[in-house]
Amino acid sequence: MENEYSKVKVNNEIDFCSVIDSETKTILEKAFMKARVSYFLRWEKPGFFSKIFGGGKVRIVFCINSAQLETAEEVLETLEEVEGDIKMLRTKSNNKIGF
Repeated sequence: MENEYSKVKVNNEIDFCSVIDSETKTILEKAFMKARVSYFLRWEKPGFFSKIFGGGKVRIVFCINSAQLETAEEVLETLEEVEGDIKMLRTKSNNKIGF
């Protein structure tokens, strides 16, 4: 017997884009919330060598559900003021939950 959850696709998150600036993060978050794009943030600390050579900034990765990719891209098209501050990734997310 099949229930309504048997066709649900899981583990379908993608790393959509990343930002370094907190102001850009806030603008992008508000735009995603307004468009009802579900997302979560992954904070990536700089590596050892980037700290030594002066590039030690925290990178914030926006992860979204792959079913909302088109909507998320439409949201970015409306954000011309922060366009240069967003690095597009569009890669399969390797988020692992460990207990």
